[in-house]
Amino acid sequence: MDAVSIRGHLRDQMYDTAPEMFEILCKMVLARRLNTGALRVTAFRQDEGIDIEGLLDEDVFTALFGVQVKRYEEGNTVGNNYIQRFSGALTQGNYQAGTYITSSSFTVPAVEAAEDLQIHLVDGERLVTTMVQHQIGVTKIQDSYELADEFWEALEEPAQQDTVPSNEVPLANSFATLRLFLKAIKDTDGSKRAIHGKVADFDSRHADLYGTAGWLLGFVHKDTPKQVNGREVRRWGLTKAGTRYLGLHERGDQEAAEKLLIDAIRGVEIIQRVYEAIEHSGELNYAELRAEMSAETELAESSVSRRSSTVAQWLTTLPEVEEISDGQTKKFVRK
Repeated sequence: MDAVSIRGHLRDQMYDTAPEMFEILCKMVLARRLNTGALRVTAFRQDEGIDIEGLLDEDVFTALFGVQVKRYEEGNTVGNNYIQRFSGALTQGNYQAGTYITSSSFTVPAVEAAEDLQIHLVDGERLVTTMVQHQIGVTKIQDSYELADEFWEALEEPAQQDTVPSNEVPLANSFATLRLFLKAIKDTDGSKRAIHGKVADFDSRHADLYGTAGWLLGFVHKDTPKQVNGREVRRWGLTKAGTRYLGLHERGDQEAAEKLLIDAIRGVEIIQRVYEAIEHSGELNYAELRAEMSAETELAESSVSRRSSTVAQWLTTLPEVEEISDGQTKKFVRK
């Protein structure tokens, strides 16, 4: 595709992206254009709050900046009232700079208000132009452009399929360890090396296992490799749900954190399928659980045995599923 065609194709990609995934897309673009060592999606839920925040780190100054992201369909413009509310959120959060990004465009009064308030605006056309110019999410081959699949794969979510892929069956049965992993992402750049430096027990394998678990729960996203000192570094990043879950735990609101975790577990496909089997028969023992996983997934038999304990742990986190003794084994019953 030529430059005009790829820009149009990128706009279509944005409109097809879920709102929270569009926030992550904007975060990935910012990470490749700004000199910042700290960039994260925030847990704000109210309209015109801060969706992304980071610390600009230049030679002569540092500044905390906040970003509001609005994924609108074409023709649905961002008005002056949104800019005013965003300005209030920046002031309340003590941010020194603010940027408003939308997939659509801004009204004239919104542009005028942003100029007065010194808020930087990025509309959909400017966003895709930046991505093409700096080859973010696109690859240039001679005079032609094409989408960089690896970049867009970072925005994919687990999808319903006939059988559950192997990489969508968790092998991480400690939620306390998962929280350590999430906090390590929050406190670092999300690379495996940085996570290992923060939590010594997290080698590359642990990072992959708990990263996949967090992804299945919707708590993390898989960022694409970024060039750092001439080498590619792959990173994990927190989603808004992951930031919220970690924040609830850190504030001591265990009840709300547990509810968020339970809702996330309910959305994991392998859990849904095994749960349906329990509902159908009233109970499942461990052998039947493993048989169900063998039938519903692409896992080898040895992997089923290893991952069944995690699936069991996640299942019994649901308040309506109970694990009880059944002779020398255990079974899962619907309360």
